[in-house]
This record gives sequence, structure tokens and C-alpha cells, in this order.
Amino acid sequence: MTLSRRAFLKSGFAAAGLTSLDAFASPWIRALLNESNSYHALYLNKYLFNDFTALLAKQLHLYQDAEIHTQALKCAANMQDEALIYQRLSAILASSNLNIQLLNMHRLQDQQVRFSQYLAELMQHQLFSGYISFGLPNSEFDPINHLPFFNGATYTMTHTLSEQYTPLPRADFTGVIHPIELFTQASHINEPKAELAAIYNGPHSYSSNEFTHMMLNIKQHMPSGGKLIMPIFDVQHTAQKHLVSVFNDWQNLLHGRSWQSAQTQRNRLQPLDAWHREMAVYGYKVHKVIPLEESTMLPEYLSIYEKV
Repeated sequence: MTLSRRAFLKSGFAAAGLTSLDAFASPWIRALLNESNSYHALYLNKYLFNDFTALLAKQLHLYQDAEIHTQALKCAANMQDEALIYQRLSAILASSNLNIQLLNMHRLQDQQVRFSQYLAELMQHQLFSGYISFGLPNSEFDPINHLPFFNGATYTMTHTLSEQYTPLPRADFTGVIHPIELFTQASHINEPKAELAAIYNGPHSYSSNEFTHMMLNIKQHMPSGGKLIMPIFDVQHTAQKHLVSVFNDWQNLLHGRSWQSAQTQRNRLQPLDAWHREMAVYGYKVHKVIPLEESTMLPEYLSIYEKV
């Protein structure tokens, strides 16, 4: 399967001075597509390595001159097993002088600002009452905090991180709305309805059973016409699988998660159309799909679904 022209122009193939036809005739491109180890695919090719570290700098604040990239390159060069590479990187991060709490604060702050813009645009066309979000470590980074005129009760279903990975509190912003933090299941929400819901870490972050349970809870509290938003990776071919897998691994590493958790998420990666079909099972249709970060090589979209 060939890359789209849009994806091709964003990738290291173009940086290598190759046309699309040349690229797929190239031995190292064929090796990339046939490579089973995603770390080898990205780190052992200088063009993709440069593009990928630039992506990590932009998205995760892991800047290109950080020593961790040199360490990751050594791991990829010297180790054959992805699980061992991940576990070694986890140990390196845990003992490094990187301020992971600060990195996570900046990353979540960027995410908060970005998604609040999409929420504000959505609310220009529809009034909502009641809101619940998933995938955030605490309510301080919930994008709903940027929307002071939202009606109804607001809830943030939080997930706990260990102290080393917990983001620093924001000192530059105090939200007008303060969502109620929930640490249990969404079925315990007292609000009779939530017309707007968001899964900020994307559906791939949950096993099939976890996601089914979550969606049934959301469906229980959302009336027809309600909206659900979530970022989704559109993984259609091997090259995208390599890219998204390792990028998502880094997000998990910065949360202190195990290889087993990261591997479960890798197994959930699939094309956008497959996610649409899965959402239809829960009674949701596609309302709108918006490309995220078009200036990067990451195939990420914001999907907005409507409950039928």
C-alpha cells in the first residue's frame, strides 16, 4: 500500500530527495515497510530519525538536543526486542535529569489550549448542557476550563499517575469552570445528562473491554444529538504503524506506564474507518473529522461523533 502524497511530503522520504516512485523502489524504504521492529524502522534511518525527534520536540517537549535521543538510538542499535528497548528507555527516563513533571505540564497545557479551540467552535453551532471528559490526570488541564459560559455540571474522570510523572500545577492560568473530579466509573455520575463528552487520550488508550464499558456509560448519560470528541490515529499501513507505535510509546513512557500497557495500545491502532465502524456499534455516527497538526508527519485527526 502506498503513502498518500500528503503523508509522503511530510515524511523523511521527501527529505531524502526521493520521488514517491523512487521511494518505493529504494532498498531502505522497502526495508522500512518490511521491518517488524518499529524502533529499528525509525531510529536506524537518519532521515526518519531527524523527522521523528522533531515530532517529539513539537508534541512532547522532548527537544532534539536532549540526551535521551542519543540513548534511544543506542538502544535501537543494540537491542532486537521492542519490549526490552521500551523497558530500557523507561529505566533511563526514571534515572535521568529530565524534569518529567515539567514536560508533562507543558504537553498537557498545549493539549488543553488546542482542544479548547475545537470545543469553542463546536459550541458556536450547538448549545450543550452537561459535560464529562476522560484521559486526563486531573481537572486542572481539562479544556472545558477555557469555556466559562458552559452550562450544566462538568466532570473529569481522572487517571492517577505516580508522583514522578504527575504534571506540575499550572501557574499561569486559573480556570473559571472547575470540573468535579471522579475516580470511579461514569455510572456514578449524578447528572442526568451529559450532552458533550471527550476522550482526550484517544480510544486506542483503552482495551476493547475498557472502551466498551466506557462507551456504555457515556451512552447512558448522553441524549440523542449529543456529541463525543476524541483524537484518533489513522493507521492504514506499515510505515504509519511504526510511527504511531513509537510516538505512542513515548507518551506512555512519560506517564510511567509498563510495556504491557503500551503493547495493548499498539494492538488497538487501526484505520479511521475502522474506528467509525466501532463507534456505530455504540450508536454514534460521524459528525465531523478534522486533521490535527497538519504540519507534522503524524496521521492524527479529531473525530466528532453524534449520538443517534
